[in-house]
Amino acid sequence: MRIGINALYLIPGRVGGSEIYLRQLISALARIDRENEYIVFTNRENRGTFDLGDNFREHHCPVKALIRPHRIASEQMVLPYRARQQGIDVLHSPGFVAPLFCPCPSVVTILDLIYLEFPETFPFLARQWMKFLVKHSAHRAQALIALSEYSRDEILWALDLPFWKVNSVYMGGGEMISTPPPPEERAVILREHGITSPYILTVAAAHPHKNIARLLEAFYHFRDEMKQYRLVIVGVQHNRYSQHLKEVVERLALNDHVTFTGWIPGRVKEAIFADAAMMVFPSLLEGFGLPVLEGMRSGLPVACSDLPSLAEVAGEAAYLFDPYSVEGISRALKACVSNDHLRAELIEKGRSHAAGFTWEKTARNTLEVYYKAVEGNHFSRSNRETGSNE
Repeated sequence: MRIGINALYLIPGRVGGSEIYLRQLISALARIDRENEYIVFTNRENRGTFDLGDNFREHHCPVKALIRPHRIASEQMVLPYRARQQGIDVLHSPGFVAPLFCPCPSVVTILDLIYLEFPETFPFLARQWMKFLVKHSAHRAQALIALSEYSRDEILWALDLPFWKVNSVYMGGGEMISTPPPPEERAVILREHGITSPYILTVAAAHPHKNIARLLEAFYHFRDEMKQYRLVIVGVQHNRYSQHLKEVVERLALNDHVTFTGWIPGRVKEAIFADAAMMVFPSLLEGFGLPVLEGMRSGLPVACSDLPSLAEVAGEAAYLFDPYSVEGISRALKACVSNDHLRAELIEKGRSHAAGFTWEKTARNTLEVYYKAVEGNHFSRSNRETGSNE
């Protein structure tokens, strides 16, 4: 079978968790599947940046993804022609949108429903295009992938889809696959980014649903008793909402106690994870929540929102809090840095729990969806892997 992967949406360092998802999925498919042939359709920004196996090859499309109208038009008009030309048997679009007139069976991953639940995240025209393209991509596809059971149910309801079409496939445990840098190298990395210990870590791009403004308020109150801590925010900060967050920092007089790193490469991210006191993830909406598992894998106590999707992914290995309560977030921060018994329990449970999420399992379940799409059969929930996807 010849499988196409639509990477036209991906702008390196700009699309957050969806970039980790695509890159790790491609790497894992290369490890577990030597039988099928894969063609990755790339754009000008991501050309040559994928680690491809022997049965993978890249097909470059002259698409500039930074210019959204150009990318949308190319995805709808150029990609179907290229897919037919390359003899693709099934096309996977991991970034919400697929060609509406696809020449082969289509599989689409819908990572979340932020464009519906937090429409202010998108400019007006982009929001309208998302509503139209995601809905019609979903209805025309042979199969969809959601990243959790809760997300699956939400997508079924929001897009009015038949239950058999949407398949829940968990992601792996984040992008950190090597051992952290040694202490001397970590010290240099932290110094270069203006980070001093002890610090609390969160991973979040500058979007309203990430709830960083409320986290900053909670951190302000937390420092009434824990003045030695600083807050480190890792994630893309290139949009208009990032200015609002900086204004919140200034209003709370936290300029000397909060660090925005922006997007950082994997080695730097590993170093920052390794020396953090804890990980906090206060998001108001997630399809999955990779940072939760990244924190657990790194041996950090993790506190996160009690959202259904995050509670599903975190299990009993995280401290859950109400993300709309400043007091609740502040209380979670204090508990996870000062209660030694709780810290030890969360660290032990977290490492064990995160070990059940691997990209190989993600790849195997995704490959099963490809086969089902080609065969035209409904994906059986009873036959797929559940729980930790084993």
